[in-house]
Amino acid sequence: MGEGKRKVRNEHSSGGAVLTLLDGRPHVALIATRGRTRWGLPKGAVDEGETSEQAALREVREETGLVGEIVRPLDTIEYFFRVGDTLIKKRVDFYLMALKGGTLTPQLTEVDDVEWVELSEAIARASFDSEKKLLEAIAAEISSQL
Repeated sequence: MGEGKRKVRNEHSSGGAVLTLLDGRPHVALIATRGRTRWGLPKGAVDEGETSEQAALREVREETGLVGEIVRPLDTIEYFFRVGDTLIKKRVDFYLMALKGGTLTPQLTEVDDVEWVELSEAIARASFDSEKKLLEAIAAEISSQL
């Protein structure tokens, strides 16, 4: 008997790096999961009939309470992970967002905490290398504009 066909499923998520200036320094909104042991950018699945941009704005609003405005696309990160016998190929579109409103409030059904973190500290705190790189690119761009 063969080992059967492995299933591959594509998943598409979107998220955002919401930036604001606090005390003249750039800060980004980070969410915490897994008992505040994992820090990252807010993101979630793109729903049927929704654009990637709409999903990014909605997920940011749901998970952090913040209303963002997309400045521009940042990057698309792709990675694979396994659930049982299914290999999942995940694509996550990230957008740079400016803060438009809202109040920093964690969506406690989804996240453990949400914080404004100074950009340099956020780079150190981010749990995923791919998100660290995104934040490093934002930091480099900001410093070149100052």
